[in-house]
Amino acid sequence: MAQNLNQIDIGQSGGAYLDTTDAFTPPTGKVVTAIQIVKADTSFTTLTPDNSDGLHYPGTSVVATAVGNGLNAEAIGSDAFPEGMIIYGRFSAITLGSSSAVIAYFSEE
Repeated sequence: MAQNLNQIDIGQSGGAYLDTTDAFTPPTGKVVTAIQIVKADTSFTTLTPDNSDGLHYPGTSVVATAVGNGLNAEAIGSDAFPEGMIIYGRFSAITLGSSSAVIAYFSEE
């Protein structure tokens, strides 16, 4: 994971600006590892965690067990996130709620 964060810091793997409710998937061979909220009250219809590395990340679905996201972990529901916030993790798909905008930063899978 540290390698992925280093790539984010200097923008080596690219990114995408999203401001529609269309489903988004990152380019082949990449995952989204940081999401910067650029519009106040941004929400997600779908935020699919990529748990393929054996770790568990936040999203609109979680594994609320001791070996998953943790006991009593909650999925991101209709929560609205403030402008400027950054969400870190590994995500394979994003669908924004209405009137939302983010920049999604990529890392290699």
